[in-house]
Amino acid sequence: MGNIPPVILRPYQLDLIVDFRDALRSGKEAPILQLATGGGKTVVYCDIVRRAAARGRRVLVLVHRRELIRQASEKLTAAGVRHGVIAAGFEEHPNRPVQVASVQTITRRLGRYGDYDLIVVDECHHARAASWRRILEAMSGALLLGCTATPARLDGKGLGISHGGFFDTIISGPSIGDLIEDGFLSPVRCFAPSTQINTAGLRTRMGDFDQRQLAAAADVSVITGAAVEQYRLRAEGQPVIAFCVTVAHAENVAQAFRAYGYRSACVHGGLPTQKRDRLIAGLGNGKIEVLTSCEIISEGLDVPSVGAVILLRPTKSFVLHMQQIGRGMRPALGKEHLVVLDHAGNIARHGLPDHDHRWSLDGIEKAAGPAPVKTCPECETILPLAAQQCPCCGYEFWRHAIQTTDGKLVELRSDDALIQLPYRQIVKLRLSETQLRLYAKAHGYRPGWVYYRLQEQRAI
Repeated sequence: MGNIPPVILRPYQLDLIVDFRDALRSGKEAPILQLATGGGKTVVYCDIVRRAAARGRRVLVLVHRRELIRQASEKLTAAGVRHGVIAAGFEEHPNRPVQVASVQTITRRLGRYGDYDLIVVDECHHARAASWRRILEAMSGALLLGCTATPARLDGKGLGISHGGFFDTIISGPSIGDLIEDGFLSPVRCFAPSTQINTAGLRTRMGDFDQRQLAAAADVSVITGAAVEQYRLRAEGQPVIAFCVTVAHAENVAQAFRAYGYRSACVHGGLPTQKRDRLIAGLGNGKIEVLTSCEIISEGLDVPSVGAVILLRPTKSFVLHMQQIGRGMRPALGKEHLVVLDHAGNIARHGLPDHDHRWSLDGIEKAAGPAPVKTCPECETILPLAAQQCPCCGYEFWRHAIQTTDGKLVELRSDDALIQLPYRQIVKLRLSETQLRLYAKAHGYRPGWVYYRLQEQRAI
């Protein structure tokens, strides 16, 4: 493994460990540890494993991808935990009490390694899949610790027992916004370029867009060309990941970037393991500028230098959306912020990544309707709906919200502009009933407020 520096836990990581122990003391047997991508959940669970092993407990760490196997093994080594690896291509040490296991491998070897006291389920939002379920049901006497940034299935349903899952409580770490403010995650600048993938009329299959129809909508020259141009304008020179719909789509996008002179390659699950590892490493060492992907690196990639993410895969899944953006949120020396180029309209569907999302065993608590965001008309930056000025170009929404003709009558250019006006300005304006109802709904006013405002306007 080489020389791996010892791990110094951050205060919030220590708090999560205490919360986990308190959950077990209170009678819980299967907590989920929720922590944003890049927040260090592998470090946290490795310290929990270290403490359990020191008390003579047998621990199994379940992962589903080769990149995660290596990551878990390195972090356990850094924590001083001797362990074995149960996966193809790794030297096995079956007698060691701590094992990192590939889900695919251990499913074929159930019963060979005995019982465990604690099972850590990495990326536990996959735990309802048949192979995971088979393992967990066969080892039902063990305590569980699920770990994920997004504790919900891809269809948004929760991971709790009432939803057919295995977990009985959630322990959440700091929000993405707090981690950014404290310097543990990179700030994010999101852009919604005018050239967007058109998803109107696409069928839904298994909770997401029909892949065949989606590929036809996304894998077109005008979208791919716009992605290359937006990268050139906003993030050139930064290592970038482009998330695509299919392998063919990812290959075509990589080819387009190569045609413009960029060092680009496509990575997907059908590649030999060594080649896939080499391509991902190339993104970190500068040999590759643009890495295109179909699903394979929406989880498990740990390349802090990634400076941009290109979204070319529209999705109805909030979980997939956050996993993809999270690949670029780790901070790095000289990295001022992550650039997200959203040609998929995913941020308009799901919100900005630093929005304070609430998780429960039932899934994410998501408000109905479109995400509370808007796009700056000058520079295409995606902003919170309440923003009155764009921090990137200085555009002032309130100056463009109204055109005064006689001090009372106004023209509102958008619903967004109306919603963000302060109350003291609203009461001076003559608005339609429709506009008043919109404002009342946005600010939580009772229906009677609209009636009285209309009466006051008539008296002016």
